[in-house]
Amino acid sequence: MNKFIPFLLFALLLIHRTTAQTCQGNFGENIFLTGDFGTGADNVLQTNPQIAPGYTYDVNVPPEDGSYVITSDMNLWPFNFAWLEITDNSDDPDGYMMVVNGSFAPGLFYEQEVTGLCDNTLYEFSADVFNLVPPNSNIIKPNVSFLLDGVEVFSTGDVPENGIWNNFGFTFVTEPGQNSLVLSLRNN
Repeated sequence: MNKFIPFLLFALLLIHRTTAQTCQGNFGENIFLTGDFGTGADNVLQTNPQIAPGYTYDVNVPPEDGSYVITSDMNLWPFNFAWLEITDNSDDPDGYMMVVNGSFAPGLFYEQEVTGLCDNTLYEFSADVFNLVPPNSNIIKPNVSFLLDGVEVFSTGDVPENGIWNNFGFTFVTEPGQNSLVLSLRNN
């Protein structure tokens, strides 16, 4: 049994689905502006973005178990464990993606506060996830839970070894008076 659980996350989107009386917004508008991993000329972001509690940021690719890296193109890595080599899932040729080599122990690998929410409003959250191992690899599949304020609200189940970006998402309604939340992603 191989000992790594690689997967990627890209373009975490929090979309405003309705407009409340005191809030302005349009259907489909991404309000989670820090929900992607940025853009840059370097293939590997050299500065730790501090978004993964319990995980180590590793600019030496591929990342070790329990580590992650922000990168734009895995084809430019010198060595990659025979993972599928992919690029960022955006239209931006310099866009970054997060590559996570999951730890064996369940734990948070992404956490950010989302502010500026409208209370009592329907939102949609989605993320694109890619399982980097080739089909039939007999390696532990990524399985990700989405948490809002520490409470699990959605789980991907095992992410298939299908060689494509898989979109996962859910909707939720903010509580009266709620204008922020903590979004976390957990490796199960």
